[in-house]
Amino acid sequence: MKLIRFKTSYIWATVIAIAVIAWMVSGQIMPMKTSAEKNSESKIESTELGEIQAITVNAIKVKNRITPLLVRASGVTETLFEIVIVARRKGLIEKINFSEGVWVETGDEIVELDTGTLESDLEAAQADRQAANAVYADTKKRYSKNGKISVQLRSARANLDSKRKTFEISKSLVKQGVQTELALSLKRALLRAAETRFFEFKYLPKELELSDSYARLKSIDSTVLRLQEQLNFTKIKVPQRGWLEEFNVEIGEFVDENKPIARLLGLQTLTLTIPIAQANIGKISIGAEVDIDFGSMGTRKGKVGKIAAKANKATRTFNVEITLDNTDARLRAGMTAEAEVIIGEVRAVKISPAHLNVQDDGQLTVKIVNEKNRVKIVPVELVRTAGNFAFISGIEDGMILLTAGQAFLSTGELVKYSMIDGNN
Repeated sequence: MKLIRFKTSYIWATVIAIAVIAWMVSGQIMPMKTSAEKNSESKIESTELGEIQAITVNAIKVKNRITPLLVRASGVTETLFEIVIVARRKGLIEKINFSEGVWVETGDEIVELDTGTLESDLEAAQADRQAANAVYADTKKRYSKNGKISVQLRSARANLDSKRKTFEISKSLVKQGVQTELALSLKRALLRAAETRFFEFKYLPKELELSDSYARLKSIDSTVLRLQEQLNFTKIKVPQRGWLEEFNVEIGEFVDENKPIARLLGLQTLTLTIPIAQANIGKISIGAEVDIDFGSMGTRKGKVGKIAAKANKATRTFNVEITLDNTDARLRAGMTAEAEVIIGEVRAVKISPAHLNVQDDGQLTVKIVNEKNRVKIVPVELVRTAGNFAFISGIEDGMILLTAGQAFLSTGELVKYSMIDGNN
């Protein structure tokens, strides 16, 4: 049995040796093709037009569409206004009616001070005013047409006229010897008394008396208004609608006049200031719509509200102020955002940036297929990017634009392509 096994193993060894020798001999008789030759045969295909690449490249038919020209710039948001609300009088903080971080409306009373003796002082001043007003009214009435002074003046005038006539008659009678000089002296004395009384009423200090009473009345009016104003100042109110950012006082604290009480922000409208280059500033107009990207906070629409007339000396750019609505208070002041301002329109086609090529001089190009099915390189301009796409101009409608696989092709080569939906 052992002899039989030995012979069997030798037989198998002899068979394997013969097979190896046969394989080596066949390689010398019929040499194997190199990998380069195999690859060449797989890439090149001969046609009546010439050699054509065996690979099939994707392509789209160009269909340009109106695309907005955009200018992008970044900026930081600012509030419409920032107001420090101050105390207008001294006093003790009695109430704080709002908490920080809420919307407040115009006229809302956010803080109340103690009134002290203001209310009683105001009542006393108002009583004084009523008395002064009565004096002034009585003075005007006495000097009116039918007032007491006017009646007395008319009476004095009539009495003077009567006494003058009596005196003239007495003079005549004395000349005629009917009356004595003593009687004439009596009539003269009565005439002088009537004149004195008349002139007393006629030249009474009417204007002085009226002015004095009127001045007292106005002085009291001023006191009343001052006290009313001080009483109003005990209730510290919001000057306009805004976001109550913070309080600077506590209940029970005594504050002086002009002490900062709270800070109010105009958060309902934010402004975003962006720098725009000289080449584009003339293409932007007031009221133009702007897309603003806040990253994780989403996007907003804004409008150009102001365009600087003077360039920034350091950057030689012009500041453009954009306003945007923030009534939901989701945005804050000091946020960084990127704005896109539309400055015009152009016809462009949307492609993947991967289908663009860059020459040594920085010129962007794409590859198209000419009428002879050969590759042609065409220069293009980048209009803008959006997400994973680029909008380019410089190629006409109907052209065949090579996409996936075009990087392996050179200008002038014959190409096979497969049309796909360009999603334009």
